[in-house]
Amino acid sequence: MRPKRPDFLPQVDIGGDGSCNTGSAVNATVITTVNCTRVSRCTLVSCLVLLGLVPSWGQAAQAPEGSFTRQAWYVPMPDGVRLAITVYRPAGVAANARVPVLLWYMPGHRESIDPATGRLMPAWPAADLAFFTARGYALAAAEMRGSGASFGARALDRSPQIGRDGKALVDWIAAQPWSDGHVGMVGSSYQGFSQYATAAERPAALRAIFPEIAGFDDYTSMFHPGGIQNTALTSVATAAIIRDDLNYYEPGAARPQYPSAPVIDEDGDGEIADEIPLDKDGSGTFLDDGAPVYRDGAARQNLYFEATRAHRQNLNLTVELVAAAPWRDSKLAGTPWDYRIIDPADRVRRIAASGIAVYNRGGWFDYHVRDTVMWHATLAGHTPSFLMMAPTGHGGFPEAGSEDLYRAGPYFRLFNDRISTHAMLNGEKLAFFDHYVRGIDNGFERRLPVKLYVMGRGWRDEAAWPLARQRLTSFHVGANGQLVRGRPTRGEDRHVVDQMVDSRSKGANRWNYGISGAREPLSLDADAARRLGYVTAPLAADTEVTGHPLVTVTLSSTAATGDLHAYLEDVAPDGRSLLVTEGQLRLNYPRVKSIQGMVLAGGSVRVRPTLPWHGFERADFVTDPLRDGRRRTYQLDLMPTSWVFQAGHRIRLSLAGADAPSFAPHPALDAARPQTWTVHRGPGLSQLVLPVIPSGPRGKPIEGR
Repeated sequence: MRPKRPDFLPQVDIGGDGSCNTGSAVNATVITTVNCTRVSRCTLVSCLVLLGLVPSWGQAAQAPEGSFTRQAWYVPMPDGVRLAITVYRPAGVAANARVPVLLWYMPGHRESIDPATGRLMPAWPAADLAFFTARGYALAAAEMRGSGASFGARALDRSPQIGRDGKALVDWIAAQPWSDGHVGMVGSSYQGFSQYATAAERPAALRAIFPEIAGFDDYTSMFHPGGIQNTALTSVATAAIIRDDLNYYEPGAARPQYPSAPVIDEDGDGEIADEIPLDKDGSGTFLDDGAPVYRDGAARQNLYFEATRAHRQNLNLTVELVAAAPWRDSKLAGTPWDYRIIDPADRVRRIAASGIAVYNRGGWFDYHVRDTVMWHATLAGHTPSFLMMAPTGHGGFPEAGSEDLYRAGPYFRLFNDRISTHAMLNGEKLAFFDHYVRGIDNGFERRLPVKLYVMGRGWRDEAAWPLARQRLTSFHVGANGQLVRGRPTRGEDRHVVDQMVDSRSKGANRWNYGISGAREPLSLDADAARRLGYVTAPLAADTEVTGHPLVTVTLSSTAATGDLHAYLEDVAPDGRSLLVTEGQLRLNYPRVKSIQGMVLAGGSVRVRPTLPWHGFERADFVTDPLRDGRRRTYQLDLMPTSWVFQAGHRIRLSLAGADAPSFAPHPALDAARPQTWTVHRGPGLSQLVLPVIPSGPRGKPIEGR
C-alpha cells in the first residue's frame, strides 16, 4: 500500500490504455484523453452521435466530440471541510491552455461507481460531456458537504452554508492553471437552488447561471403549497437524498443505487472501486458493519469511510420535520433557521445587484413552475434575465428520436413535437454561456428574453412575463354548474367534502414526480364526481390562456376550517378532460398580504408578478375562520400555464377539499364527520379569472412549430 496524506488534492486520470491512474495535484502527472472510440472499464463516455440544433448566431471553435480528460480532487473549504470535485477538460488543447468552466454543484453524486466492476457513471450525461468539451468548455461536478465522497455534514438541508461553499468552489476553479477565470453554473432542482445560493455570494469569477426547475419560495411551492403540507414530494425526495448521502449500493433495486466514486486511491493500485468498504451483511450500506474491511484486505486511512460516516449527521428536511414546522417562520428542527432563510432569504436583492446573467428553465407541470417565472420577472431589468418554459414536469427534455419518456413526460408527444430535444436545450445553453461566460458577440443579449411553449401551438418568443397583451377575463360561477361570462345570478351550491379525493392520474401528478414518467397527460376524470365542478358552454373559437389564472371562492362550511384545492380543466366535446393547472389554499389563511413580504431585505427589487399571497406565518393563521357558519371570500392563484382551449371545447373549474394522499389531511378535521360547503354565487363572490391572449399581434414564433 502507498499511503496518501489526507490533505492532498489528488487527481485521478484515465490513461490511454483505459487504466485509472492516481497522482497528487501537487506533483503533476501526464494527462491523456478519453475518446468515444475507446471503451474500457474506466471510460466515461460511449460512442454517440449528437443530433443538435446549432445556433445560427455563431459559436466557439469546435474540437472533435467525445474526447476529454478527467481529473478528481478534494477542494478545501475555508473551515477545512473537503469537497469532492471531478473536472472534465477538452482534449487536444495546448497543455497550458486556459478554458471556461461550467460547474454542476450538487447533493448526491458527481459520479457513481459499481464496486463490483469499477464502472464509472458520471452525473453529467454523456451527450453533455461530449457536446460542451468539444466546444471548448471544461465541465466540473462537485458534491456538497455531506454528500457522496465529500466530507462534512449539512447542518440543515438548504442552509446558508451551501452558498458559502459554492463561492469557495468557484474561487478555487478560477484559480486553477487550466481555468480562464470565467465560470458558469448548471443544474436542476436542488442544483438550481445551489446556483442561486452561490450567485448570491457573488464570486468574482461567476458570470452566468442556468437553473432549471428550481425554487423561489420553497415553502409555498414544495413544502407547504398554499399552507398545506405536500407529503408526496418530501417523502420521495428526502429518501433519495439520504441514500445518496450514505453511499448505498443496491444494484438489483428497481432503480439501481450505486455509491459515489472515491477521490483517493489509498492503496495506489490503480483501482478506486476497492476504496469502498465491503457491505458484509448485504444491507446496502457498509456503515452498519463496524470497522471497515476492504476487498484486498489491506489497511487504509479509511478516508471514504470517514467521509460517508460523517453524512449521518446531515439534518434532512424529512416529512416529520416539515410537519413539525407548519408556518413559514417556524424554526426547523431546533436550528436558528426557518423557511424564509432557506429560500429566498435576501438572495433576490443580492443576485439582482450582482450582474450575473440568469437563464431560468421551467416546466408547466412542475411544482416549481410559479417559482421559475417569478425569478425571471423579479430579476428582469436588474441583471440579464431569460426564461424558458416547456411542457414538462420536474424533469428534462427527451432524447432525439427516443420513445423513452422517462423525465420528459407525455406532453411533447401529445402535441406531436419532435424538435424539442435535449440536444436543442444544449444548443440554447451553449449560446447563453458563449455570450455571458466567454464574451462572444453572438447577439444573445438582443433576442427576446422569454421563450414559451404554448401548449397547442408550440414555441414562441416573448418580450416579458406576464404578457403585456393579456386580457384578464372573468368567468363567474353560475347556477346549474355553469361558468358564465355575463352577470351571475345569486344563489348557493352545497358540496359534501370528500377527504379521499385524489388528483393522481394513473398514479401520477406534479407533486409526486410521477408526471415525468407518465405516458398519458394528466386527467382528473377518475375522481370527477368527488369534486364540485363549473363548466363553460362550448367555446366558439380557439382560446389561448397564458399567465396566472386566479380563483375567488366565497364559502361557508359546517366545519370551522378546511382546505381548498382548485383545478382548471379542458373538457373535450366527448366529455373527457385534461388537467391544465391547479392551486390550493389552507382556509386558515383568509387574508391576502403584500407579496413583497416573500423576500427578506428586498430593497428596491420588487417581487413580480403581483399575485394573491397569504404570508403563511404564525400570525397569519386563523384557527377557526369558518366558525358558526361564517362566510368568507378566498383568493388564490393557480400555477401559471400556457394552454390553447380549442373551439368546441369547454373550460371547467373544479373544487375539492382535499387531495389524498399527496397532501396531508387538515389536522383539525375528522374524516369520519364529513363537512358540507356552501359556495356562494353572485357578482364578485366566486369566479375564475383567466389571462386570455387575444389573436393578432403576438410574440415571434420559432421556426419548426
